[in-house]
Amino acid sequence: MLLGTMLLGAAALRGTPPPSTPRLLEEAYARGLARGGRLLVVSVADQQLALLAAGASPRRYVVSTSKRGLGARQDSERTPPGWHRVTDWIGAQARPGQAFVSRQTTRDVLPPEAWRSDAGEDLVLTRILWLDGLEPGINRGAGRDSRSRYIYLHGTNQEHLLGRPASHGCIRLANRDIMELFDLTVGHPTYCWITDQPLAGLYE
Repeated sequence: MLLGTMLLGAAALRGTPPPSTPRLLEEAYARGLARGGRLLVVSVADQQLALLAAGASPRRYVVSTSKRGLGARQDSERTPPGWHRVTDWIGAQARPGQAFVSRQTTRDVLPPEAWRSDAGEDLVLTRILWLDGLEPGINRGAGRDSRSRYIYLHGTNQEHLLGRPASHGCIRLANRDIMELFDLTVGHPTYCWITDQPLAGLYE
């Protein structure tokens, strides 16, 4: 079980990195990301997330986006496209597998053997990164606002579904991966770009 979780994690996906200052990071700076910030690129096509930072090798993580595809309409249960920023990092002291309800930790802590549940219940575990849309009419504003829709990056009790669309709109990661991503971004301005393009070819 632990080996399977590890294979789903970031280490299995790290390979030869693209240049340390990719075009997308420069575009994020142009959109307002502070120098020294972080950029998360979520590829719905690949079901992967790339973490970019100037001067550092990119890291990749397997994710699950919405099983209904891309879309920003309220109550659509789709993953919103476009540019976002991370506004809240929640759960710094939470235990691996600890469950959240309305962004508050509960007493429920799922052991690793329960992180691949077939019960169908979609839990928010371990850590939360809360997204706020930056593009009016696309992912910001009435009827399509990512923050009001409570779109998160978070840990999951359905790690066996990572690598394919399976969520209700949020971006799921393995619990160990969301802990790592949290630690690598907290304290840094962080943007997130969600796209239907594959990661290959996005870098110069």
